[in-house]
Amino acid sequence: MAVSIRGLLLLAACCACLPAWANHTLSDKEQARLASGNIVVHAKDAEAEHSKEVHAFLRIDAPASVVFSLITDYARLPEFMPNLAKVEVLEESRDGALANYFLDLPFGVHKRYRLKLDYEIKPPYWRMAWEKEAWPGLNPDDTIVDTRGYWLLEATKEHESLLHYYTYTNPGHVPFGLGWIVDYLTKETIVELLKNTKEHAEEQWKKTVQSS
Repeated sequence: MAVSIRGLLLLAACCACLPAWANHTLSDKEQARLASGNIVVHAKDAEAEHSKEVHAFLRIDAPASVVFSLITDYARLPEFMPNLAKVEVLEESRDGALANYFLDLPFGVHKRYRLKLDYEIKPPYWRMAWEKEAWPGLNPDDTIVDTRGYWLLEATKEHESLLHYYTYTNPGHVPFGLGWIVDYLTKETIVELLKNTKEHAEEQWKKTVQSS
C-alpha cells in the first residue's frame, strides 16, 4: 500500500491544479489505518479567511473504472453526495463536462456554482479534476468564492482501488458565529461523501460480479 500512496502523490505532484502541500506522505500508522479500510484525512486552513484544504485517502474494494463511472454519473451524484440537491449538465464529452451544482445546506441556506470538470484516464490511474467557472448573472450571495480539486484513483489490484481526494474551498463571507459550518462542509462532509462513495461503488461492483 505504501508504494501505491507514493505513486498517487507522484502523479498528483505533476498536476497543475494541485498545491505544493499535495506533496506529502502518510505515516506508518496512517498506512495501517488505510489498509484496514479507514479514511485518512489531512485538513488545514488555507490563506483566505474561512478557506480550507483537505486531502483524503481511502481504499475501495471495486475497480477504479467502476468508481470513476460512479463519480462522473451526474444524475446519481445527489444519491451519495451530502447537501447536493441536483446537478445540471450543460456540456459533456469524453474529456470532461461543464455543470451547475445546486446545494441545500443547513439552516435553509442554498448555494449554486458552475464547475468545469476534466477527465484523464491513463491506467492504472483515473483522474477527474474540477475548478469553479464563472456563472454570468449569478448573485455573489448565492454562490461561493472558489472551489477546486480532484478525484485521483489508482487500480492497486485487479478489483481494488486507492482513492486520493483533494479539495480547496473558499465559501466567502461567513456570518459571525457560523464558522463551524465551514468545518462541517469540509472535513465532516468529505468523510461522509467518501464513505458513501465506497459503499455505492462496492455495492455496484458486487451486483456486477453476481450477474456475470
